[in-house]
Amino acid sequence: MKSEAFREIHRYNNPAPILVFQHTKERATGVDAHWHDDLEISLVSKGRVRFYVGGQEKDRGEGRICIASSGEVHSATPVFENPDDVDTGITLLIQHDFLHSVIPNYDNLTFTDPRKEEEEKIAAYLAKIEELYEGQRDVSVSVQILGLVCQILSVLLEECAIERDSVDVNYWKDSERQKIILDYIHLNYDQPLRQGELAEKFHFSKEYFCRFFKRYTGQTFKEYLTGYRLIHAEQMLRSTGRSIVEIAHCNGFPDEQSFIRAFKNQYKESPGKYRKTWIGR
Repeated sequence: MKSEAFREIHRYNNPAPILVFQHTKERATGVDAHWHDDLEISLVSKGRVRFYVGGQEKDRGEGRICIASSGEVHSATPVFENPDDVDTGITLLIQHDFLHSVIPNYDNLTFTDPRKEEEEKIAAYLAKIEELYEGQRDVSVSVQILGLVCQILSVLLEECAIERDSVDVNYWKDSERQKIILDYIHLNYDQPLRQGELAEKFHFSKEYFCRFFKRYTGQTFKEYLTGYRLIHAEQMLRSTGRSIVEIAHCNGFPDEQSFIRAFKNQYKESPGKYRKTWIGR
């Protein structure tokens, strides 16, 4: 149960064993660090996105892809250098059970970044999948999508697949440690959490904990914790009638003012105004 506190579990309700998420500038607020058993491949159509996958920073621009293998902690942040920047793209999730059924040794594999030629092939397949995806409830369209997914897997298996055992054992150890830390934060975000206390709890020095956390999430501990608290607070604003001060305290903010400041910084308006705007939709 604990591992599901921040481990994403996806529900596949469509004929093809995939999910596609389309990203636009309006919705591009970033994706916090998380992990799941499914294979994730993202394509940047326009703009630039900074990915963190398994502790590695990967900047991707137009036409580039980023792969997050099953079980890898990953996050993504759009990079806007001026107000007119546009960031669009898609993320493809391929169901773990399907992968395991067609690739018997799938759980022993991980995927490296493709070379330019292979990356261009995968990007073209992803663009076609996005084009077809909305109509995938039609069986013939689902078959076309499945064919494209298999083409992507063929490229990955031929050019990018390596045995997990060939990767430095410390890579997987560090990944598991980060999962445990995020799990703890997701279970206790509504309680007072201090960086020094977490460092001690998980047997880090405070300085190394800072570096370790930033390397895996792309954020400082405080930024990540505040962002995660705001996700839950925003949901409460939309779905409950509880007061602003109650919502602040329920989500770990020490007082109403600190919550309002953090919320305005993230959503560009006060919690009260945000709630009224949402109700008026």
